[in-house]
This record gives sequence, structure tokens and C-alpha cells, in this order.
Amino acid sequence: LCRIQCIAGGSGSCLGMAYALQKNPNTAEEAQRLFRRGCQLGAANACTNYAASIWAHEYSDEQLACVRRTFEKACEAKEPFACGMVGRIMLEDTYQPQFADARKYLETACNEVSGFPCRVLAKHLESGKLGEYQPSTIRTLLAQACAAGDADAWGEPATASETFR
Repeated sequence: LCRIQCIAGGSGSCLGMAYALQKNPNTAEEAQRLFRRGCQLGAANACTNYAASIWAHEYSDEQLACVRRTFEKACEAKEPFACGMVGRIMLEDTYQPQFADARKYLETACNEVSGFPCRVLAKHLESGKLGEYQPSTIRTLLAQACAAGDADAWGEPATASETFR
């Protein structure tokens, strides 16, 4: 039924099937196709997962540019994970990390969307890559991420970095 609904244009059905299939390495490629289909049908979370599935493997510069644009579009739809991923791409660029721009992007996304971008900001502030900050900022950002539903920010982690697996 989900497959039929996905084919008929049900983005949620595509997304649900993709989530189920991504758990098995033998069906990961099909999951990626379903994330892509869900994205094309307008599900921001499907777009985020599709872009992440590309970024998680070897990719060309052109693919990375597409991944970033996809994350940016999903972030415009207020999808928190996508917003954090844009910041990560900016910071983890092996050629020319964009520290100042990434800090500004993550601060804006944290204030507007909350959740995961707050945790990404905390992690990279803590690393020293983004300049000075008040020590209490990390705890505040993690609490803000948690309050917005980012389950990995929950509790009392000793560092923001340890909230990333």
C-alpha cells in the first residue's frame, strides 16, 4: 500500500518506506531512491535524508554543491537537521572552511529553527573553530536543542561533541 501511495504522489509514504529500508544495507539504494522521490514530492525531511545519503559516501564537487543546495532548500522549509547540515558542510569543507559564515548561519538557524543547528553550533564553538564564546553558551545551546526536540542533546553531556556519534 505504501509503495502504491508513493508512486501516486504520497511523499509521506515514500519517506516512511525509505526509513524502513535504510536500516538494511541490502536495501539502502532503494531507500535513497525513495528519499529522492519523497523530496521531489515536497517532503523536506526526505530531501535532508536524500542529501545526507549522498554526503555519507564518495562524491564529486558537483554532487557536494547539489547536496548543499538541497540542505539549504530543506532548511528554508524549517527542517532543523538540514539547517545543521548546511553549517556542517560550511565548516567541514576540506578546501576552504567558511568559519565566520558558518557561525552566522548556525546562529540564525538556531534562533529561527532551533534543534539540531543549536547542537552543531555548540559543538563547533566548543572546538574553538568559531571564535570566542561564553562558557555557559554551550549548555544554553544544548538545552535549546533539546527543548526543540533534538533527542541527542538531552541530558547533561559533559561536552557538545559527545552528543555526536
